[in-house]
Amino acid sequence: MKLLNKIFIMLSILFILSPIPSKALEDSPKKYVYLTFDDGPTKGNTPRLLDELERLNLPATFFVVGSLVKENPEAMKKMVDNNHSIGLHTMSHNRNKCYGSHESFIKENSELRDLLRERYNIECNIIRFPFGSQNSYLRMDKVFVDKLHNNNFKIFDWHIDTTDALNPNKGPQELLNICKRQYEKFYKDNSNIIILMHTNSNNDNTIKSLEGIKNYFLELGYEFKSLDDNSKELYHIR
Repeated sequence: MKLLNKIFIMLSILFILSPIPSKALEDSPKKYVYLTFDDGPTKGNTPRLLDELERLNLPATFFVVGSLVKENPEAMKKMVDNNHSIGLHTMSHNRNKCYGSHESFIKENSELRDLLRERYNIECNIIRFPFGSQNSYLRMDKVFVDKLHNNNFKIFDWHIDTTDALNPNKGPQELLNICKRQYEKFYKDNSNIIILMHTNSNNDNTIKSLEGIKNYFLELGYEFKSLDDNSKELYHIR
């Protein structure tokens, strides 16, 4: 009996110490957060933002405006050199030019795509509508979606809006709290979370909020990733 008890104890210890089968690990779904920044590159804010992203080892996606790409080539080059994903946010960000028609919106983004290809040797097909795909100037519908897809564009809105464009003076903790509230209310079951932020000249607090946002989502089991042509689109259609 003593021998049997010893054998039973030994087997129990081995079972407890056994590694989790690889299949069980593979079955655990991955969860990703995508930090996205609109309205760059700007001369002062974007380089500081890039430095903070590098310090925190965070990938990001920048939806750039063509006129600002021309104005701030050094900031744009740093963005590319740091291997962040680049998306299209029209040439002008001017609602009268962007949203006169489906064709004018497509032209604005096609021109920007050509500019990035020629100057930086990058191919960009992901786009974001200024003011979102259901803006009050030219709303997304099935016809518009088909036209964009026929031009090889992929469309990305967002889940969480930090509101840092309308409220750039909100402090870093407030921006983090907005992310927490929206996530906990609407997106707790999501395996992918796209966060809308900005890199305008007055978005200093956005930069300061990144470390808190990173820590919050890491604790929830998320990884950080950039959008690309293989990412699942996110847009709203009427």
